Amino acid sequence: MVEDLISKLDSMTEKRRVVLLFSVADDAVVQETILPKLPEQQWEIRLNNFQLGQQYQFDDDQLVISYLNDESLRELMLQAREQEWTIGLLPHPEMKHARYGFGIAASFDEALSDIMENDASQLDLMLCNEQPVFNSVIVGQTFTLVPGEAMVEPFWARVRRFWRLMRSLKEVRFTPFTITTQKEKVIETAAFGVVAVEHGRSSVLSRRFMADSNANDGMMHALVLAPRSVFEMLRFLFASLFMRNIWSRNNPPFVGFFKSSRLKLETNKPIQYSHDEMVSEAQQLEFKVERRTIRLIPGRLLALAESGGEQKEIVRTQALPLGKARNELISYPLPWMHHAAPEEFKDLFMLMRESAKATPAYLTLMVLSTLLAAFGLFANSIPVVIGAMILAPLMGPIISMSLGTLRQDESLMLESGKSIAIGTGLALLCAMLIAWFIPLNNINTEIAARISPTLLDLGVAVVSGIAGAYAHARAEVAKSLAGVAIAVALVPPLAVAGIGLGWFDLTVFFGAFLLYLTNLVGIILAALITFMFLGYSPFHRAKRGLMLTLVMVAILAVPLAIGFDRMVAENNVLRQLDGQEIAGVKLVDVQVRPRDPLIISLTMVSKTAVDDEVMDKVKKEIERRLQQPVVLEIAVRVIR
Repeated sequence: MVEDLISKLDSMTEKRRVVLLFSVADDAVVQETILPKLPEQQWEIRLNNFQLGQQYQFDDDQLVISYLNDESLRELMLQAREQEWTIGLLPHPEMKHARYGFGIAASFDEALSDIMENDASQLDLMLCNEQPVFNSVIVGQTFTLVPGEAMVEPFWARVRRFWRLMRSLKEVRFTPFTITTQKEKVIETAAFGVVAVEHGRSSVLSRRFMADSNANDGMMHALVLAPRSVFEMLRFLFASLFMRNIWSRNNPPFVGFFKSSRLKLETNKPIQYSHDEMVSEAQQLEFKVERRTIRLIPGRLLALAESGGEQKEIVRTQALPLGKARNELISYPLPWMHHAAPEEFKDLFMLMRESAKATPAYLTLMVLSTLLAAFGLFANSIPVVIGAMILAPLMGPIISMSLGTLRQDESLMLESGKSIAIGTGLALLCAMLIAWFIPLNNINTEIAARISPTLLDLGVAVVSGIAGAYAHARAEVAKSLAGVAIAVALVPPLAVAGIGLGWFDLTVFFGAFLLYLTNLVGIILAALITFMFLGYSPFHRAKRGLMLTLVMVAILAVPLAIGFDRMVAENNVLRQLDGQEIAGVKLVDVQVRPRDPLIISLTMVSKTAVDDEVMDKVKKEIERRLQQPVVLEIAVRVIR
């Protein structure tokens, strides 16, 4: 027993046998910098020059510390997987990729501390065509994958990077890929390129896609990059370089994802790829992960799996072009706007065809929303009018009309046009009947706000049309449709037009109906353009409908421009008069009505009674300032 204890104590005081591998070119650095920092009291150190092509044999109890570049380390790892060496890595200036792959600290002291304090682990080794991969393999053109260092570059450096990427757009082409996984899943797609990594520390993007990846889980990962248009790619590049906070929270919408222990990548012709920045060409690449085949002391930045359970293979191809979409992208240059294949917007077309129909529910909501709007207008109640906006069902057939016009789908255009016409007529009739039965015929502020449309209203309609089309095309933002309905307010102008008919006041009718037509045509135009940008029709098919809609907008823009000019003139009058003091009285509550001559309603505030002489002086001064004759409607407020 005593002898065993003495032997154990002796073993505890024995120095650990260490082999330091380095190239001849680094001999001076090793002698002058590295050796003085190594713990000679704890380690029995043997120096060994490493040469490419030479086989090495080390004892199992020896710690092999490497101070080598990436190229030498690849050969060392191929030998180490057949041995049972324990390896520690020191950060060599040319060991960039292995440092990323094994999580080695950039600081020499930190890396040495990890070797001394951490236990060795069995790590995976990823191979590409039987060659070790430390960081990543980039196949094809993957410049859309902005590297992590770009996230911390100065602003002007990012501007230069963005400009370089834009200039390279003309060179990009889609390549057909056949991807086969370990479980024999075969995916035929097309992409700019593929990024293959073992675990998620290799780039900012891969960290977001591979939050659960580890260096000993037996799996590799591949990101397949397939933007469908130049516009989509530019948007991603701009966001990744200049909107970093947003980009870091959102994955690019054009990335497919594979997680497997083995992948085979095939193309129809040799394609260029970068293996840890070593450029080569191949028509077929085979990736595999040899699980826990290397015994290595991991760096502090490396994530390891706690359990050794079987990992599930994951294949996500929703973002990748398949079938007809794949063939189109291979056959033609990358379009400026995404051209969706029929199967990609089948659900949208079904939704639009349903929305285009004048169903009983549509007619019921049309009547109820018009009645609600009419009562709200007579009551001069903003909340009630807003409720009518939300209840109105007109947005559905209008968006359907825009899609039908875009695709030149006559059946969809006719169905949606019929629904719009029926809804419009029904709303006018209901509002007219309400106007007959309610003994009020004064134009309050809610009614007045809808009888003088301007170009600003066209702008509101255009923005609302964009939002409406986008919300219909993207299910995840459909909840915003209520806000779109409030913004564009389709039913209240119709209700005012119906009230104008009930009053036999053509000024009210034409003004409100012009606002309704402005909203209608503006939404159709904006939604049409939005759908085109989203890829639901090529320009050559959309051209006819686009031109027709633009002509209608141009016709409507004439009275809208006149109204806008009048509004500017009225605002100029208000700016010159409201709150001004003339002839000892203050002018407040100034309102302008465009007539010939101009009618101005105002209140004169004075400390004494205002006689005709003062009123005449005020009128002459106003005419002098405005350079035109006016008619004044005067109210007097005496403050004592």
